[in-house]
Amino acid sequence: METSNNYNTNVLDFPDEMLLAIFYKLNMVDVLYSLVDVNKRFNRLTLDPFYVHTLDLTVKSSLLQRTSPLDNQEIDTICKKILPRIHHHIHKLTVPSCSIECIVNIDYLQLKSLSLVNFEQQKLLGHLTGETTVSGLLTNQITHLKVDILFDKNQSNIFLLILSLG
Repeated sequence: METSNNYNTNVLDFPDEMLLAIFYKLNMVDVLYSLVDVNKRFNRLTLDPFYVHTLDLTVKSSLLQRTSPLDNQEIDTICKKILPRIHHHIHKLTVPSCSIECIVNIDYLQLKSLSLVNFEQQKLLGHLTGETTVSGLLTNQITHLKVDILFDKNQSNIFLLILSLG
């Protein structure tokens, strides 16, 4: 009796449910950066509204629970190629100050929660005043706001400004 131990399994042989379970265990930015536009099936799974409803552009964490900031190439790819395809599905968005420029010109129809991380006070003031997308989101759409501000010695009434927008 001949027994064959041929275990040549391809990830494409996995059912969608298993692939999604794997994707949920990985960092979303890594999944989006690595798998979008690989093939139609990965596009359907990675750009699924239930998968991309929460997007954190601040750090990526590995399976070993180590965190590292996103590099410029990852941010650029996410902002230029992926965000325009998923923006209407995002409910919660976390953005570092270095990425704010790439997200401000996009209409987020479902966005309810916004976290702004590591913002210098003056840069944040610039986005909160005037006719900016961030100001419009805070006035018309955002129900949950989290702000991480790097204060300088001349603290202003930035919190009063934020409260007055809501």
